[in-house]
Amino acid sequence: MKLYIGTCGWAYREWVGKFFPEGIRPSVSYYSNFFSALEIDSTYYSIPTRDSFQSSLKKIDRSLKISVKLPSSVTHFGLPEQRKESMKLFVENVADPLFHRDSGSLMLFTIPPWIGKSNMEKYLHEMKEVTMEAGHIYAELRNFSEDLFEMTRNILEKLDFGISFTDNYLNHLRLMETGERIVYIRLHGRNPDFSRPDTGMNKFNYLYSKLELETIGKEIRRMEKQFESVYIFFNNHPNGNAPVNAMELGRILGQSKMGFL
Repeated sequence: MKLYIGTCGWAYREWVGKFFPEGIRPSVSYYSNFFSALEIDSTYYSIPTRDSFQSSLKKIDRSLKISVKLPSSVTHFGLPEQRKESMKLFVENVADPLFHRDSGSLMLFTIPPWIGKSNMEKYLHEMKEVTMEAGHIYAELRNFSEDLFEMTRNILEKLDFGISFTDNYLNHLRLMETGERIVYIRLHGRNPDFSRPDTGMNKFNYLYSKLELETIGKEIRRMEKQFESVYIFFNNHPNGNAPVNAMELGRILGQSKMGFL
């Protein structure tokens, strides 16, 4: 099983002195010395121009596997026709240049928190319609009860969406076999504020302990015969926690960059 570890974003000034050396600006070139994957989340907030995104890609080492997050104008807001237009722009400006760089790149969306048992199937069918021409996309299941998780998982598999597993305060990482040969994991930290809607970025302010990371590592190893590749992204970015924890999990799993388990 090939293992790819990275963080959700990298250009955080607060990482200077904790991950990036003092006196330098955050640099994706420096980041690529330590990690084998990067999730680009800025695309969730706005769709860059094609020229701007292509320019950014040129600065990223080709050995670094990339995932991009679908924009909120596709996943969260607007009527279906408006969302289709946003998706078309996203494909033209982001997805096409990304897959030209590396056909193994990934795309992700997070299911909005107001989607539940009563409207989940409708939402996911709309998402399939909105994103139909874009290829295989992973959907993150975040704050779900076991029965809602199972229901959602079944719908995603029928619609040929991949599943992104999560670790957070409410749901600790639990992997299961799917039809996928790739598993996508996002680790948000276990801050109790994660379940509160008004806490902003503080909900991701959490430093995993070594024991917690060892438990996560055991869960990944438990499934190593089921998957060819594992992509792991830490989203506990405040205070430079994400790169610290990502490097520690890599050590626990015996990973050198682009290594094998």
